[in-house]
Amino acid sequence: MSWIEKYLEILQCPYCGGDLYLDSNKLVCKKCKRVFDIIEGIPILLRR
Repeated sequence: MSWIEKYLEILQCPYCGGDLYLDSNKLVCKKCKRVFDIIEGIPILLRR
């Protein structure tokens, strides 16, 4: 299990609090469908 899979259990969408899943090197919220980039192995969850 990679580090990202471990953290997916605790990470939440900063907009709606929904669960995130990994989709082709991006995190996607299951609830609001927002997409967050992963840059150099770091998930960018900042609200813009």
